[in-house]
Amino acid sequence: MNEAQTPKRRGRNAVEKTQLTRDDWLDAAAGEVAAGGFSQLRVMTLAKKLGVTRGSFYWHFRDHEDLVVSFLDRWRDRRLHELQYWEPKGGDVETELRQILELLLTDASRNIRRLQVELAVRDYARRNDYAAELVTEVDAARIRQNCTLFERLSRDPQRIEDLSLLLYVSTIGSQVVLTGRKGEEDTIRRIEDLMARIVLGEVAAE
Repeated sequence: MNEAQTPKRRGRNAVEKTQLTRDDWLDAAAGEVAAGGFSQLRVMTLAKKLGVTRGSFYWHFRDHEDLVVSFLDRWRDRRLHELQYWEPKGGDVETELRQILELLLTDASRNIRRLQVELAVRDYARRNDYAAELVTEVDAARIRQNCTLFERLSRDPQRIEDLSLLLYVSTIGSQVVLTGRKGEEDTIRRIEDLMARIVLGEVAAE
């Protein structure tokens, strides 16, 4: 009786191809970008962190530029997708405004890596045209969504746009200042309340 043949051992590259996904590489890239910006994004560094060879990288991406573009595209897609979580639902404006601020400040303040990536993308956009296009697209979508809230409070298009822009730059700036700070929950809530009262006061003064 013949002995059962030992299954052929799969090559390392084959294992890498099945185990690692494109998102695995992009997640690893996010860690590098968050830590040191796009200048820190190197294929060999990522491969070492993931415990694979460069061959696994080229299974998913053409080259380093393809990695960068794919990373930027995913950042844009995720930022646009998350808008649904603070989209105005047509209820009481003040209640919705405060809920939005809580999502943008209280919740965001706990996610340091997300902010680090956003700042890195914005920094890269200063010297990369494609990144600049995506940042502009995300900014416009965020401000446009703010407008849908204030359109229920004002008939003045310029006032609506101004309030939407004010809310946007205030939340972005607050995220930069507050993210990662421990024991500042009360301060964050005070800022949320202050921003809500300023915005609503501006509308009331119209």
